[in-house]
Amino acid sequence: MTTTLTTPTPSTRMTNIDFDSIVNRAKSGERITVKHLSKEFKMKSIDLRKQLVAHFGANIVFKRGRTGGIVFTI
Repeated sequence: MTTTLTTPTPSTRMTNIDFDSIVNRAKSGERITVKHLSKEFKMKSIDLRKQLVAHFGANIVFKRGRTGGIVFTI
């Protein structure tokens, strides 16, 4: 039996996300979107979103639309 090993794609690897810098950017008034953060950390948007929810829990809100983005309730 042969087992083929594949290298994980960038979106499935564990990425070191600097959560404190994201919070600081939000507090300074910068508009933060999942799309921009996913490009910055080179990962899929859905994977980043899951990690943000896992880290911040109920303290994060995702707003949709032109004025949407990430809002913290901290």
